[in-house]
Amino acid sequence: MRELFSDEAEHGVLGAVLQAGLQRDAGLVEDILGQMTSGDFYRDDNAALFDAMVECNDRSIPIDPVTVGHVRRTLPSGDLVIAYAAELASKVPSAANWKAYAKHVKEWGVIRHIIDIGGQAQAMVQEGAPTDAVIAASQQAMADLRDLDGETKSFKRLDQWMGDAADLVDEKHRGVAPKWPATGLDKLDELVQGVRPKKVTVIAGLPGSGKTTLALQIAQHNAVKERKPWLVFSIEMPGEELGLRAIASLGGVSLQKLDNPSKMGEDDWARMGAAVAQALEAPLFVCDDPVQTPATIRATARQCQREHGLAGIVVDYLTLVRGDRAGRSRSEEVGKISKALLQLAKEMAIPVIELAQLNRESTKRVGKKPQSSDLRDSGEIEADASCILMVHRDMDSEEGQNGLTEILMTKCRHARVGSCIVQQEGQYGRFANFSGSLPSDDEVEAGRGSYAQRYKGAGR
Repeated sequence: MRELFSDEAEHGVLGAVLQAGLQRDAGLVEDILGQMTSGDFYRDDNAALFDAMVECNDRSIPIDPVTVGHVRRTLPSGDLVIAYAAELASKVPSAANWKAYAKHVKEWGVIRHIIDIGGQAQAMVQEGAPTDAVIAASQQAMADLRDLDGETKSFKRLDQWMGDAADLVDEKHRGVAPKWPATGLDKLDELVQGVRPKKVTVIAGLPGSGKTTLALQIAQHNAVKERKPWLVFSIEMPGEELGLRAIASLGGVSLQKLDNPSKMGEDDWARMGAAVAQALEAPLFVCDDPVQTPATIRATARQCQREHGLAGIVVDYLTLVRGDRAGRSRSEEVGKISKALLQLAKEMAIPVIELAQLNRESTKRVGKKPQSSDLRDSGEIEADASCILMVHRDMDSEEGQNGLTEILMTKCRHARVGSCIVQQEGQYGRFANFSGSLPSDDEVEAGRGSYAQRYKGAGR
């Protein structure tokens, strides 16, 4: 079977950038970098080297093997950037043919994209999706392909953008537009109006507030119920613990019982088996490697997209991600990481949900409700986010002690800010819709299967 990429063409593009940089031809460097993205490259090392070149250019640093090696020391493969860049610079004697190299790289990228679209369409048909939904999803995916003439246009007239927007409104009216990923919680879905692709949604809260629970529940809802592939980077929590939480959440089995199986009854064992069956073959992937950088996240996400498709990413959590290169301050480093995740969302045309910590200022405020300005480490997190959700549970109140949790949407670029109330069921590691009155312990126990019931038959 023929390989769906060209190492020679990818090397040609990168070598051309290095040659233009060595000749101090800033205009040519801009032209080449402007026609490509790291997502056009098949090899992760090549994509990472391209990103290092872009960073050099953004910082007005001349591009050569030494400077890119200073910006980024190692590649995803572990090889030294400076050695790899020097090798490519020597392989390509001139930048004269860069357009031909770039066109070849982009053509192979489009071919891979088309094959992925065909695979996704086939999967939708096998899952019983309506034919109009399959066609609409495929058309939307095809519309994302860029021109191949080597002169990609990044601008259009306003009336053309208005026409695209009007077409989307019409598709929504006819019910054929692709649906945004949902959260699985009715009131929160009404508030957020869909987790938007190409954008970053921040879920923030104090330690123990339930932000991880909410993010995992969103990914679980989309993967288990909707059968859309999601990828979770669990930097703090091991994969086995996520597995236990999923059993508790889907099956309504107490986490305490799962920790102490001697207390499990026959119905608990049955619910655990049912939970595993519900999630069987569900495309929810977890990477629990505790050492992550923007480059490793991008490489893993691109691998997952190639092998399984990808509809969304969760990063738990942002400040545990290490910078590819240490900044002058932690705030600057986190800001660069935030920018990299936003770029990833745009490149892959998927939503990225990133978790963030809050400082303690909100606890000193009357009402104790957090604000966007309470985000720790960097104001860039707030600036880059399209939507910010604050998980607020006042443990000093009776309502908070009973699991009553307010989700405050303090920023949103596509909907009005506001809040909603959800019920946190900590013993099952999940949130549930709030019915309007605080349930008793007996009522919570009796309704433990209500959430899992939504997933009944999802794998059929």
